Amino acid sequence: MPADTRDARVAKVSHLLDDKRLLGIQKQPGVLAVLAFYEGFPVKSTGIGDFEQVAAVAEDFLRAGEKMAGDLKMGGLGQVTLEGGEKKCIIVPYGDLFLCLITKADMNLGLIRLAIRNLQAMEQR
Repeated sequence: MPADTRDARVAKVSHLLDDKRLLGIQKQPGVLAVLAFYEGFPVKSTGIGDFEQVAAVAEDFLRAGEKMAGDLKMGGLGQVTLEGGEKKCIIVPYGDLFLCLITKADMNLGLIRLAIRNLQAMEQR
């Protein structure tokens, strides 16, 4: 990617990467880590984790979810949630990026969804 294009892309999403925005999500009860990613590459993260691996896996998961939603004629993909025995993974659109949240298994999904909607609404203003 040429430097001009890359610089324009960074400028376009730089407000999305404000530490306060991501930390506001991570401070929600039960949230362990938050990752902003683009095309399988980590862009910004808070918390502890192997974010290179998480971004790559989240991208694969996102693409599979988009294909499934399309095949089932569900409309645009709004959120992907994976629940395991010890943790949950939530992937949501965030401007031109996506967010991947890693949470404890017993956290309240409703509160997290509300915090995500508030963050997404900030982006649209």
